[in-house]
Amino acid sequence: MDHLIIEGFIGSGKGAVAKFVAKELGLPRLDVDQLVAGKLKMTSGEIYDRFGEVYYRTMETVVLDELKTLPGRSVIVLGSGVAMMPQNAAYLKELGRVYYIKLKQNELLDRMRDDKRHAWIQGERWEDQVVRLYKEREPAYRKTADVVIDAEGKSVEDIAHEIIDDAFRTEE
Repeated sequence: MDHLIIEGFIGSGKGAVAKFVAKELGLPRLDVDQLVAGKLKMTSGEIYDRFGEVYYRTMETVVLDELKTLPGRSVIVLGSGVAMMPQNAAYLKELGRVYYIKLKQNELLDRMRDDKRHAWIQGERWEDQVVRLYKEREPAYRKTADVVIDAEGKSVEDIAHEIIDDAFRTEE
């Protein structure tokens, strides 16, 4: 069985969608960021601060390699930078079907304004940083995705049902 893998930019709702899909299908939900943090017994922010982004991206790749040994099917939610590492594309293809939850950058900026989970958003010119990251990452998401889901104006449930419908359609 292939895993259902959900990717997208910060604020795209990928975590909420993964949680809904997992619950609907009775599958475990695995979050790559949480797995990296658990492995090092630190928060993602602490890992970044102490070791830097290159180390964090390397740990994401280590986790993807470990996920290959999982029995059965899971819903896997990726951190927003996983697709940026070229070697991860092969791991993702081996693990399962990748769903990219796509939102326009203006919608993402609106969502992030009210989200206090990312400390860097509090800084000056954070919007410029988001736009730069979005432009860097969006082509990588499209490249690694098997299915691009236009999430504009859709609820978590609508997006989740698109993923579930596609997953069952591809099994036939």
